[in-house]
Amino acid sequence: MAMGRNQMISAKVKAETGSSIISPVIENSTVNSMPITINVETVCKRSLEGRYFRCLALPASALTGESYDQLINRHKKILKEKLEYITEYTSTAGERVCLLQRFTNLWITDGKCDELHTEHEVTEIGSSSPRPGKTTFKSMKHRDIFRSMDGQRQPRVVITRGIAGIGKTIYVKKFLFDWAMSETHQKYDFVFVFPFCELNLISEESMSLVQLVQQHYPHMEQMGEVYPKDSARSLFIFDGLDESRFSLEFESNPVCCDITKPVPLRSLLTNLIKGNLLQSASIWITTRPSSMHQIPSCYVNRVTEIQGFQDEEKEEYFRRKCQDSQLAEKVITMVKRQSSLWMMCYVPAFCWILATVLEHVLESSCVEEFKGNTVTEVYTNFLVVMVTYHHKHRGHGKEKIEKSCELLQSDQRALLNLGKLAFQYLKSRTFIFYEEDFKTFNIDISSICGGFCREYYIEHSALYQRRVYSFVHATVQEYFAALYIFVTYHNEKRNLMTCNLLARTWEIFSKPTFFQICKSACSEVVKSHTGHLDLFLQFLCGLGRRRIQKCLQGLLTHVEEQKCDLENTISYIKKLLHTDIPPERCINLFYCLTELDDKSVVREMNESLHQGVLSSKKLSLADYSALAFILKTSDMDRKEFHLSKYRISPDGLKRLLPVVKSFEKITLINNTLGDTGLKKLAAALMSPSCRLETLLLCTNNLTEQSGEDLVSVLRTNQILKELNLKYNQLKDAGVKQLSVALQDSDCEIETLGLWGNEFTHCCCEELALALKTNKSLRSLDLGYNAIGDLGIKLLCAVIKDDACKIEKLGLHQTGLTEGCCEDLTSALRTSQSLTALELGYNNLADMGVQRLSAALKDPNCKLRTLGLYRNNLTSACCPDLADALTARSTLTELNLSSNNLQDSGVKLLCVALKNPDCRIQALNLKDTSLTAACSENILSVLRTTCQLRELNLSTNKLGGAIKVKRLAQQANCKLHL
Repeated sequence: MAMGRNQMISAKVKAETGSSIISPVIENSTVNSMPITINVETVCKRSLEGRYFRCLALPASALTGESYDQLINRHKKILKEKLEYITEYTSTAGERVCLLQRFTNLWITDGKCDELHTEHEVTEIGSSSPRPGKTTFKSMKHRDIFRSMDGQRQPRVVITRGIAGIGKTIYVKKFLFDWAMSETHQKYDFVFVFPFCELNLISEESMSLVQLVQQHYPHMEQMGEVYPKDSARSLFIFDGLDESRFSLEFESNPVCCDITKPVPLRSLLTNLIKGNLLQSASIWITTRPSSMHQIPSCYVNRVTEIQGFQDEEKEEYFRRKCQDSQLAEKVITMVKRQSSLWMMCYVPAFCWILATVLEHVLESSCVEEFKGNTVTEVYTNFLVVMVTYHHKHRGHGKEKIEKSCELLQSDQRALLNLGKLAFQYLKSRTFIFYEEDFKTFNIDISSICGGFCREYYIEHSALYQRRVYSFVHATVQEYFAALYIFVTYHNEKRNLMTCNLLARTWEIFSKPTFFQICKSACSEVVKSHTGHLDLFLQFLCGLGRRRIQKCLQGLLTHVEEQKCDLENTISYIKKLLHTDIPPERCINLFYCLTELDDKSVVREMNESLHQGVLSSKKLSLADYSALAFILKTSDMDRKEFHLSKYRISPDGLKRLLPVVKSFEKITLINNTLGDTGLKKLAAALMSPSCRLETLLLCTNNLTEQSGEDLVSVLRTNQILKELNLKYNQLKDAGVKQLSVALQDSDCEIETLGLWGNEFTHCCCEELALALKTNKSLRSLDLGYNAIGDLGIKLLCAVIKDDACKIEKLGLHQTGLTEGCCEDLTSALRTSQSLTALELGYNNLADMGVQRLSAALKDPNCKLRTLGLYRNNLTSACCPDLADALTARSTLTELNLSSNNLQDSGVKLLCVALKNPDCRIQALNLKDTSLTAACSENILSVLRTTCQLRELNLSTNKLGGAIKVKRLAQQANCKLHL
């Protein structure tokens, strides 16, 4: 283009439809003293709601007008390439492992989880395997996390909780990879994941949702143009809420509904979770249990929990990790020999640590020295192995590998500085660090083995260069913290566990002992209500052993095992077990005794268990804790625990609570639990980790004061299905409280026993309302209570309602007369669920049973089991009963024992039993005044009928018993004489 001097050329370019503007570029031209002005005007496209999308500069690739589907496919392609290989839990820095090759299925459960953890996450094992055929655990596959279940609406916000190292992040990556491969989760157009450890780097910034996505996913530059605000089906994943260094304030943050409006990051996240932003989008948050409270439950639609590996998956993981199949089998065999280690392998991160150690041990000459019976030995060997791998990797395989002691000595300063950081931040429960934190502790990041720490940063952002770090697992941080405390004591004779100025001053004149170090640590640990220092104390105790110290030569100036110190530490721990400290801390103290190689208390308890003398022995608090430890660490069947075998006191029960919740059934009858004991038990029953399905609390001195705690249990525990409170004193007030709990939609109880609880008809109105409302209760036993006809009238009115799901109702000895039979008859003719009715030891009399017989003949009656034991019946009611039995009645089991039916009445029944329309399979005629005169009739029944399977004729004077027995055997009928 030729231009004259001072000639001005102007051009105007518009993009009125929202297109990109290409500004002019002047090349190979010399321009002197001539101003050049380029004006670019943009007109933003208006959305359907009248809002403006912010104009976004688009790359050259976007000029081709990439469509919505093309953007989806590009996003999937990039994610697939990024996620195909992972670097988590690899032995060498930068090493990559194929995701599909390493990923092992995890056990995931669906259910409400909201508890304050009082035990260290890793040692709170509970029941580590689901039981086939059990529906109470609601196991689910990872692809079902956002699928509607049980007829409910698809959840919008899901929280997946799990302890450190349980596999939350790898679970998210597998989910994302499956979506990118178009294999599952295709209901979503876009899936984005944002780790909280990366969001920490931008927590003080303000940005829009569009900017947040584009910062983490640069290929989404076109998002503001093609992303349909209301119809896009997107999933936003926020991984690791527990690693967040900023709080989410749901109430104080302003409302934001515009995906292009910059707001503070915390406000952006809360508005997304609450549904103000992109209400059509799904939100998935992963977290450790201790941080769940940051998200109010009112905004959460589903809570799932990653329980870790089952036994089969443990083995599968080792086979995937150890590519040599023979080596893998050796590892599995070795781990299984130590039950405590095998149980801890439900945590994938621990499996990796153990596999890393054992691969090295089994391929080296130190296999004979490695015992593997304590976690301290495992983690000490892990330290040595990772330092060795690190030096080998740094030398690219050419550097000569020295002895481990020389390697540890060369890295001593770096390892101890890392330990100092680990200890200082463990005390404040901080697990995320920044570069400045490392500088504060004089740590050269490049010198730290990649196997100990992980690094996070926003990969594509040039704006945020800060990096964030964490230990590969919380237990590694705890080990380093203990290592720092021990090495400082061992090499410098300083007690860093002492904060007291006087004690520090005294150290100048008197050097601390290992016992004093452990004593100070114990005092600190037993005060904890969260258990975050439990493993730290185990490691510290274990490091006092000579065998462990030999592995650490290079870090330590010498090796010494002061037997006096160890004995004093053991003695001190045993004394602590007799004091009032949390039961979880007591169990941890037994782990510490194991690290110190003392098993005397546990051995004594095992001997008492095998001898069966615990029922007659008064147990101390330490004994109860020993019993809890044995139950927790054994591989015994967790189906039923008979607490009735022991003389349980409320304080003793408290010590057993950490393991009580891992059993399916607990029998605690004929004890003195009382209201105080129940309060303690209720705390365990309300724990989400509680697996108890059946609880028998018969004869335990429970009063109406227990009502509030029982209500809390029924409302919270959705695993508990059977609760038997027989022979207590709940009275009307207590039953009214229980009735309120039964009305709660969260109550999942199916069987409730209230026999002999001294209540009357005064509580039946509330109880009736509960039966109408509750959707899970199927069996209710109200026997041996003075309900009377008035109470039954109230209950029958509800039993007729289709909403009532009661199938089995126990009314034994409840003061009933023939006056209630009209109500019972109406209920039997109407109820669509009632199949079993126990009316024994009442006074219905002949007139009452005649009315009931009329109901039995009704085709709408569903009753299969009827108990009429001791109801002042005579032969006068037998014609009506016989008619009912031959009217194609559904009745299959009938108890008429302890009534004066006599021969004449039973003869009528025998005629009915021979009728092909009679369906009776079990008949109880015990103590019904029979004589030899009706023997022939009974023999005739046994010769004729084919459906009768059980017949009770005991406490009568029939005669001819041998012949009856022979015929009963031929008829395949169980006979009681």
